[in-house]
Amino acid sequence: MTISREQIKKAFVSDPKDIGEEAYNNQDWYQEDAQRMRYILATINMSPGDSYADFKGEERQLKLGQEDNRFFDCIDFDYQGGYEIKDEAKLLELINMSDEDVAEYINVNEYEWIGDDYDHISDYLFKIMNEWQDVLEYDTEDEDEDSMTITTREIDYVVDSETGFKSENKYEVAYNILNEYWDSLPDDHKESIHKRLEAIGV
Repeated sequence: MTISREQIKKAFVSDPKDIGEEAYNNQDWYQEDAQRMRYILATINMSPGDSYADFKGEERQLKLGQEDNRFFDCIDFDYQGGYEIKDEAKLLELINMSDEDVAEYINVNEYEWIGDDYDHISDYLFKIMNEWQDVLEYDTEDEDEDSMTITTREIDYVVDSETGFKSENKYEVAYNILNEYWDSLPDDHKESIHKRLEAIGV
């Protein structure tokens, strides 16, 4: 089975209205919805229990039903909205888990990921929220020991009704339209268009 981009989006992308204006704690922030929890499971290698506790070199004893995070590295996201599926079966299992089951899996295994709080939150905002939805653009500021401010900007797209291509830059949309017909233009027209555009610095 091929997992579609739309399935991945539904499983990993938070509703923009659920992203608040401040973040206080990496763990709590990610546990606000199942989409962010799935992202944690896919991107952090975790074992049950408190990862910051001192076990004095002794091997930890797992409780009944606990396991290392089996979903780690099933998918890899980049900063351009791209992704690579590493384990289709595990990814499909994670996608198909209900919101309640995702939360229960984390709870049963006592996973913790406090770590570099704000860096990890920024990863999700920039890799997922800024690349996988087109309602708001996110940024961060005013980071201190207690909290980090999450800022938003509404995205105003110009859309080509024929192809659906969109950009905030109307000239980019216009260029894309022109490019569709470029190969069918006579060579002398191409040369003329090139000279005229070059003359205005485009």
